[in-house]
Amino acid sequence: MTPETGCGGCPSACSDCSRCMRQGTWGIPERSTRSCPPTLRRCGRSPMPEPGNRQPHGTSSAWPSRAPGLPDLPGTVAEAMDLHTQHPHTPLLTNDDATTARVAAALPAATWAHFACHATVDQATPSNTGLRLHDGTLTIADINRLRPTNAELAYLSACSTANHDIKHAEESIHLATAFHLAGYRHVVASLWPLADEFAATAAHRFYQRLPDAPDADAAAVTLHRVTKELRARFPDRPDLWASMIHSGP
Repeated sequence: MTPETGCGGCPSACSDCSRCMRQGTWGIPERSTRSCPPTLRRCGRSPMPEPGNRQPHGTSSAWPSRAPGLPDLPGTVAEAMDLHTQHPHTPLLTNDDATTARVAAALPAATWAHFACHATVDQATPSNTGLRLHDGTLTIADINRLRPTNAELAYLSACSTANHDIKHAEESIHLATAFHLAGYRHVVASLWPLADEFAATAAHRFYQRLPDAPDADAAAVTLHRVTKELRARFPDRPDLWASMIHSGP
């Protein structure tokens, strides 16, 4: 395996994922590109769907910088404008427009989806875990009901979207898994809470370096490169640069 083309996998339920990413110069970031399938079945008997006729601008983006009862996220505004500048045909659902109904209606036709918002984890009922939008929560149960036709990439720029509580350590029940199993071939998500401004920086670098192609098959390698760049800039802050992981082929 090479740092640019190798692919090291482990189930996203694995408790060692974050430890692997925090290792030093000899760790997994140096040896391979890491991609975490949501379940072992995804690795073996249940193959990933093949990329079809996918249009890179068929994107739905939700950016509720304000959610009821939660702190504002000013970094999501810059994140939204940055992505819209790079992809001007991308429809934006911001603030009041980023309702659960509108987002759920837009996702089935979206090839790529990007969320920059709060997320919550329900330890008692994991299916109620979800993305906090303007008027409520888009839950794992809601996402499981989606039937996207040509889903390619879901980027979840929100806290702990690839994590679950300790009660369900042996299960892979989280938002990244929900989008993955709903049909999105590639999912980028976080293992723990994100710093608002830093999350926007990571997203900017990711889309800036992702090749302009209908598919997102370079997502894992692109995220790997961004992680290494941010690690070089903040070597003593793995809490900032080690949180984002890729799931997919």
